[in-house]
Amino acid sequence: MDNMFSILQDTDEHFTAEQAQRIHDKLSHMLNYRPRVGIFGKTGAGKSSLCNALFGRKICQVSDIEACTRAPQEVMLNLDNAKGIILIDVPGVGEDQQRDDEYAALYQSLLPELDLVIWVLKADDRAYSVDMDFYHNLVKPHLEQGKPFILALNQVDKIEPSRHWDCLNKVPSSAQAKNIDLKIAGVAQSFSLKRSAVIPVSADEGYGLSKLVDEIIFSLPDEKKLSVAKEVPAKNLSKQAKQEVEISVLRVFTRTLAGAASGAALGAKYGGKPGAVIGSIVGGIGGFFGIW
Repeated sequence: MDNMFSILQDTDEHFTAEQAQRIHDKLSHMLNYRPRVGIFGKTGAGKSSLCNALFGRKICQVSDIEACTRAPQEVMLNLDNAKGIILIDVPGVGEDQQRDDEYAALYQSLLPELDLVIWVLKADDRAYSVDMDFYHNLVKPHLEQGKPFILALNQVDKIEPSRHWDCLNKVPSSAQAKNIDLKIAGVAQSFSLKRSAVIPVSADEGYGLSKLVDEIIFSLPDEKKLSVAKEVPAKNLSKQAKQEVEISVLRVFTRTLAGAASGAALGAKYGGKPGAVIGSIVGGIGGFFGIW
């Protein structure tokens, strides 16, 4: 941390101990913040399996026979030196009308508390009217207020021709890829989403997880990116996502500096682009907190 402050002092001779403490407190708040991520969707869409695959550990109960999640499974993911993420795997809709009515009330109570909503849709399911009803009636009003939302199109390995799935490399065949792309376009239109918000994944095959993590990190505010990134296995954290987290940390502490002169000096020097100097600063932060 001292190295980081030395770099800042070299950039701005008026950099003070008060500013250093302010940055320290802000970064500590970022690391101690607990993002709440809700995993929604229809029963059988593979929500729990996706949670387990995404974070590289068995954190949610999974069953091939019956719906496991009757009540929200609130799971704390955390490293030893930080607060981590609160992951909420909620009951799946579409079992029967009585349960859907109960779950609608549950969803309504949970949504305001969440930092991010991930809706899991089964890729080879041709009937998703239940998903759409819940999305348009319960979820969308919150999105209009700025809440980040991602639709994970799960089990894309089952998209026809499913026998053409490349099991060795765990990627779709060219024929499957075309049908997956068509499915993404149709889902995006039905849910009134941008195509970029619909991410094709396969929890069982480990396909698309890095891209899903990318979308999660890029959709969150700067102050909340770091807490998510440090919980994701290295194989699911792309270079672009890591770079975005690093730059977001820089953006946060430049905004935290008191006085326009300090912020302008840093902005002019770094221009928001990754480089050796930014690497030194972020490396100092990561070293201090034991992240990178």
